[in-house]
Amino acid sequence: MLSRERSSTSRLFFAVISAGALAGTPRLGHADDDALDVEPPPSSAARSVEAGAFLSSALSPRNEGRRGLVTAMAGWDQARRGGIYDTAAEAQLLGPVSLLAGATYDGPGTSASPHVELRLDALKQARHGLDVAVAAGYVDAGFNTVPAAVLKVALGRSVGASYLLANVGYEHGLQDGERAGELRLAALRPITGAAYVGVDSRFQIDLEHDHDPSGETEWESRSGFVASYAWNRLVFTGEAGVSALRLHGAGSTAVGPALTAGFGTVF
Repeated sequence: MLSRERSSTSRLFFAVISAGALAGTPRLGHADDDALDVEPPPSSAARSVEAGAFLSSALSPRNEGRRGLVTAMAGWDQARRGGIYDTAAEAQLLGPVSLLAGATYDGPGTSASPHVELRLDALKQARHGLDVAVAAGYVDAGFNTVPAAVLKVALGRSVGASYLLANVGYEHGLQDGERAGELRLAALRPITGAAYVGVDSRFQIDLEHDHDPSGETEWESRSGFVASYAWNRLVFTGEAGVSALRLHGAGSTAVGPALTAGFGTVF
């Protein structure tokens, strides 16, 4: 068990450092000359905040105006009765393709889980009426606590002053035939040029029922309010809401407050 934890930590360190280093290098590719796809970099991180790039464990539907980002969040989940954290780094590789890496820990009963994905910005609202991004990769300990291949699709659209986004995710476990799904919905709205408020909700569920050991998570959700402030290239974020989960074999659902706070930066 100790060797597995050290191996996971080593992979996480290498993935995050690699992504962070790539984020600080010049772009390897350039956008085409279509005026709809060319946008000047933002004067601060506000545009990335608006698109949900600093929501915990979320895939933002767009990433124009930055070469990469680094973010870290930590907090407390009463339903899990323990601390949680999420760290991530993103770096543009070539044109619409980016590398994402990081680690997530969802509290007692789960494992610290390094992950790495390749992201493709597939559609932009300016041209297609909708922002769409797709990411595929590997997670060391997924929702069912086994290594898994991951596929995520992010959808987003500006509606008036607000930005609405959705994530749909699927995990295919590499052990025991495990499978899991995820649905996320969020909305963010500016209250000043640098401050954003909104709501964020995530639901995860076990999709495999042939092997359900007692104590394994059947489903889990977190919903709440989020507030972010962008200061130049830095972002400060806080979330407060309610978490709930149910374990296989459990007679009741655990419910409690969930609080997180964090910071990040864009390049």
